[in-house]
Amino acid sequence: MRDPLTALRDARHARLLRASQSGDRAAFRALYRALYEPVSGYVRRRVATQSEAEDVVAQVFLQWVAALPRIDAARGTVFAYVLGMARNLLADRARAARRPFDPEVLTQEASTVRDPHEALEEAEEHATLREHVAALPLEVRELLRLRYEEGLRYAEIAQIVGHGEAAVRQRISRAVRELRGAWNHAVEKGAVT
Repeated sequence: MRDPLTALRDARHARLLRASQSGDRAAFRALYRALYEPVSGYVRRRVATQSEAEDVVAQVFLQWVAALPRIDAARGTVFAYVLGMARNLLADRARAARRPFDPEVLTQEASTVRDPHEALEEAEEHATLREHVAALPLEVRELLRLRYEEGLRYAEIAQIVGHGEAAVRQRISRAVRELRGAWNHAVEKGAVT
């Protein structure tokens, strides 16, 4: 079932896209403003520095402006289209730097912990989970991040990665089952509490 807010967002983006393609500057600015923060956040979570993130985001939107006349909202959401552009640009930059594209670049958030024992348990649980996630193929880790970190729908993920929606659903479901099984096994062995 499709989230009504997401459906409204996508309809608004499509309407703004059509108006932008007709030369409406106010619509273009509104669409840019609506897309900027999600794209910027997506990129920031995948690069090492703020300046690199700013460069990538600028390149994404330059490509987006050049592609604007050819974007067809009937073929997928504008949101997924621009995130797909960001993903491809990050992959291209990684290839150019001769390093593998690793979507697992994580930002650490400060956690509020009540006592040191709880902090140690939390760190152990996170380490165990990270180990299990790291054992998954890069493409599967990216699918999980798009679904659970970025909050994208399966159709949007399919559009971004260029696979069918059913295949994306199946791969994510299988990965979650594998992670759940590995977690349960670790709990049975006493590796996590």
